Amino acid sequence: MSHPSRTRTLIVDAAAESAFRPLNGVGGVPGPVDGHPDFPDMTPLWREAGVTVVRSFDWVSRLDTRDNPTSLFPDWSADVDDPASYNFAPTDQWIEAVHAIGAEVMFTIASSIPKNKLPAEDVELYGRVVEHIVRHYSQGWAGGPAKPVRIYEFGDQPDFGPLHFAGRPEEFFAMYRAFCTAVQRVDPSLTVGGPAIAFPLEADAPYREGFLAFVRENDLPLDFFSFLWFTDGSRDPLDYRYVARELRTLLDDRGFTETALTLSYWNYLAVPSSTAPAAEKGAFQAATSIALQDTVIDHAFFFRADSGRDPHYGFVDPGGVGDVDGRPDERSRALALAGRALTGRRLAVSGGDESGLACAAGRDGDTLRVLVANYVAPDSALAPRDEDRFTFRIPIGEQRIELGLTLPPQRTELASAGVESARIELQNLPWTDATVHATITSLSGEVEGPRPVAVSAEGTLQMDLALAPQSVFLVELTA
Repeated sequence: MSHPSRTRTLIVDAAAESAFRPLNGVGGVPGPVDGHPDFPDMTPLWREAGVTVVRSFDWVSRLDTRDNPTSLFPDWSADVDDPASYNFAPTDQWIEAVHAIGAEVMFTIASSIPKNKLPAEDVELYGRVVEHIVRHYSQGWAGGPAKPVRIYEFGDQPDFGPLHFAGRPEEFFAMYRAFCTAVQRVDPSLTVGGPAIAFPLEADAPYREGFLAFVRENDLPLDFFSFLWFTDGSRDPLDYRYVARELRTLLDDRGFTETALTLSYWNYLAVPSSTAPAAEKGAFQAATSIALQDTVIDHAFFFRADSGRDPHYGFVDPGGVGDVDGRPDERSRALALAGRALTGRRLAVSGGDESGLACAAGRDGDTLRVLVANYVAPDSALAPRDEDRFTFRIPIGEQRIELGLTLPPQRTELASAGVESARIELQNLPWTDATVHATITSLSGEVEGPRPVAVSAEGTLQMDLALAPQSVFLVELTA
C-alpha cells in the first residue's frame, strides 16, 4: 500500500455543472488526396476525439505570392475571374473530409512557406484573388463545398525571423487590410483574425503591438487574435495560462475587448532537436488539455494531429501523433481520451495540483467521464534558469537560423509531488442505489471493463487508480 502522502483524493461533484471551453481544435493533414496518396487517414481518430474545428495551414492550400503550380492561384498573370485559374481540388477534398466528421474549418491565408516568404507584389490584385478563394469556400463559387467555411485567419508566424515572412511589417499589414476588405466584400458576417504570432511574449513587437495599432488606426475587423506556443523551453502545461493572461491584458488595454484569443498551435515540443518519449508527450497533452479549460483562451488547436508527414518541408514533423503511417501511440490516445472527456457538461473537480497531476470530469447524456493525467516534468525543466529566455536553432537546408523567445517565469511548483495513486470520490451522481458500468482506458491503449460497480443510496462512488509517472486514465461510467 502506498504511503498516505503518495495518495491523492480527487473529488468529483456531479451536481456542480458548468460549460467546457470550446478548445478541441487541431491542425494537421486529414488524409490522402490526389497528389499526396501517402498521407494516412486521420479522420477516424479526429472523429473519436470529437474534434470540432481544423486549421488548414498545414495543407497544400496556401496562397503563394509568387507563381507556384501547387498554390491556390498558381499563375499571377492568369485571369482572376476565371475558375480555371485556381487550384482548388486537393483542398476541396480535405475540407469535405473535415466536414464529414462534423467539424468546421479555420482557413488560413498564407504563402507557401518555406519556399516563399515574400510579400504580395500587387496588393490590390492579391485582395481580388483572396476574394475569389473566400467566395469558393463560403458561397460555392466555382464548385465550392456545399457547407460554407466561415472562419478565416491571415498569416502564420510573421515574426519567426526570416523563415515565414521576408517583408517589412508594413507590407504584411497592407496584405491584412486587403484580406479583410476581400472577406467583407464576400460576406461581412464571416469571422476574420490573425496573425498567428510565434513569440507572443515579446513586448513592443511589430507583429504584436504594431499589428494591433494598425488594425485600430485603419478600423479593420479583428474577431480573433491568434498566437502559438510550444513548451520546449519550459515543459510546463501552465505556460498557456500565463501567456493567455498577458495577451488578454494586451488586447483589453488597447480596446480589443471583444476580440477572442485563439491558440493556433500548441504542443509539448516543436524544435526538431527536442525529444521526449511518446508517453511523456501524451501525459503532457492530457494535462494541458485539462489546464487549458481554466485559461482565458477562447479557441485552441493542437498541432499536429496527424502523422507528421509534411507536404512543404519534406520531412516527418516530430510534433505528430502516431507513427509515420498513422498507427496510434500514446500521443494519439491522449488526443482521443481528452477529446472524449472534455465534452458535454463540465463537472466540478478538486484535488489536482499545479505539478502535473490534473483531473477533469464531464457528463454527456447518460455517460459520466473522469480524466486523470499524471505528467512528470523532466529534470532538465526543473534546473534553475539563468534567465527567462529560450534560444534555439532551426535547420533550413544548409542554414542554421538561431532564434530566441521570452518564457513565462519558471515555477518551482512544476516539480512533481510524487503521487503514486488516486482515490476518485464521485458525489451527487445521477444514479442512486444502483449498479453502473465502469470502463477504464489508459494511455497504453489497455481497456479494463466494462465492469459493474455499485452507487450508494446517497449517489456516491469511490474508485482507486494506480498512477505511474506519465500515465493517463479515462474512467467512463454508464447506466
